[in-house]
Amino acid sequence: MTVNASLPTEEPGRARTAYFLLIMLLVSTLNMADRQIIGVIAEPIKREFGLSDTMIGLLGGTAFALVYPPLGLPIARLADRFNRRNILAICLTIWSAMASLCGLATGFWTLLLARAGVAAGEAGYAPCTHSLIADSVPARNRGTAFAVLVTGISLGAFLASALGGYVAQHHGWRWAFAAIGLPGIAVALIVRLTIKEPPRIAPPRAETAWSVYRGLLANRAFTWCISGSALHLVVTYGLGAWAIPWFVRGHGLSIAQAGLLLGMIGLVAGALGSLAGGAIGDRLARRDRRWLGWWPAITVLIAAAVGAPAYLTGDYELALAGAALATFLNFLYQPSTYALVQGVAHPGERASAAALMIFVQNLVGLGLGPLLIGMISDGLSPDLGVRALGVAIAGIFIFNLLAGFAYWRAASALGADPARAEP
Repeated sequence: MTVNASLPTEEPGRARTAYFLLIMLLVSTLNMADRQIIGVIAEPIKREFGLSDTMIGLLGGTAFALVYPPLGLPIARLADRFNRRNILAICLTIWSAMASLCGLATGFWTLLLARAGVAAGEAGYAPCTHSLIADSVPARNRGTAFAVLVTGISLGAFLASALGGYVAQHHGWRWAFAAIGLPGIAVALIVRLTIKEPPRIAPPRAETAWSVYRGLLANRAFTWCISGSALHLVVTYGLGAWAIPWFVRGHGLSIAQAGLLLGMIGLVAGALGSLAGGAIGDRLARRDRRWLGWWPAITVLIAAAVGAPAYLTGDYELALAGAALATFLNFLYQPSTYALVQGVAHPGERASAAALMIFVQNLVGLGLGPLLIGMISDGLSPDLGVRALGVAIAGIFIFNLLAGFAYWRAASALGADPARAEP
């Protein structure tokens, strides 16, 4: 049955909106925790299965990138037509169950298949959550609302790092997968029973999927924006997969110590960056909507200047300080990115716009980031030893420079297009 396409008569109450965003935050947290846990417990998995850094990179990124983006596109078309809440609950159940099953892997290939199952479930996360938020929150506050969703990335990384690292240290890496995965099944039930499907601001367009995606890609602001975010995510996904192993190898921390420490950095710096990025982006965009592109451009360039040296220094305190500041800066871009994408998309295509963005982001960012660092580390190891991983991480920050250029072009294109009034 197609969802009611009538216009909402009034904005939802503050309490209902707050509860809705809280649940979306929880879903986002679990989404990132199930995705990032492989990077937290990479070292014991590597030892038990005798894997190279390149193979760990395949598990942490490429296994997702080959499944997650392609499945997201058809799921988005369903979300543009049918009940997004129900689709989200089903997808959350699938990815949580598959994350738990990763703990039963007997080798590289079975773990790769289980990780692909996690990716299949998570393919429905962004299309459903982004479209639900865009139809539940007025455009003037949309960046702030997306900042709440993005904060779940920091919370999820902390949950994976702190809880996953602790469980892996004391009970083994297999139980870490179960500890992170199983709670999602209960949250899926909460989504299904307590979240209401909002009325759509505009009915779905009766067009083919290809025509919808072709129309979105014809919008230069949209295309440059998702290109910038994808290039930036090469860095952020690479850090998510390899920061903890680097502090274990390069600074002698245990998995539990590195997980808790970097998890706390990710939680505090990432959450502050997400919330500040949304609030500042909204304020700047009210003056000139081109700031939705300028703001991310500036922040990713500064993040590169700060982040790269943090993984080259042998000074433990400087490395931590640099990693924390780079994390804060790396999170400032995302709320404005989501607001720009949803702002230029037709309201009846919002799930499709989110899915197309995620398709490009994950194919490039998740597909390349962890794998490139692993390959560079393996190539440099004969000459640099344990320092090879730090050099590989530092070198990947060059993608932030490319991202800054793409965001600047997105702002220029946004200024050339006529603005569309939104509620």
